Amino acid sequence: MKITSKPGNGNKVHIYIDNEYTLTLYDDFWYRSGYSEGQEISDDELASLKEEAGFRSAYEKGIKYLSMRAYSERELYNKLKMKFGDDASRRAVDKMLRLGYINDEEFCREYAKYLFEVKKYDIKRISYELKSKGIDSEIADNTLKTLDNEPIQRIIDVLRSKYERNLETEKDRKRLVNRFIRMGYSYRDIKDAFYEVGVEMPQ
Repeated sequence: MKITSKPGNGNKVHIYIDNEYTLTLYDDFWYRSGYSEGQEISDDELASLKEEAGFRSAYEKGIKYLSMRAYSERELYNKLKMKFGDDASRRAVDKMLRLGYINDEEFCREYAKYLFEVKKYDIKRISYELKSKGIDSEIADNTLKTLDNEPIQRIIDVLRSKYERNLETEKDRKRLVNRFIRMGYSYRDIKDAFYEVGVEMPQ
């Protein structure tokens, strides 16, 4: 089989085998691969080239994702796997772990802080969100212990800062109770918070 190439968009090179398009590589990877125009390539060599190309593409895409926001290890792996398959994605994530680009403990602290301080979620909801990102239970539990959680007071603070004018009707109060439940708060804590601010709980 004869391997040839044609320039693609940006830093991409299109690879052809016996004049039939086969795959696209990054130009620096292609130039370092050791292959030259018109060279013969075996099935095993082509398979190896595809494997390395898949890994490189997965790694580059992973770096791009991380430039936009932080990811947990499992979250990034699952996202890459949908496009690049298991092996390439696992290798890419393992490399990013070695380089320190992914750190589940750091991610857990920052994400939990965001959910606690910005989204105003209760511990129960934060725990669910962390574990849905693939965070290890021990890491998640240790992080949650650092949060100064006073659920009743937190509900009161949210009521006074955001919803004080939306408590007049039964429908408004019922909608608000459901919102707090989705945020992870218990019905009892919600009831106590409503009592503290002098608002009647919906029936």
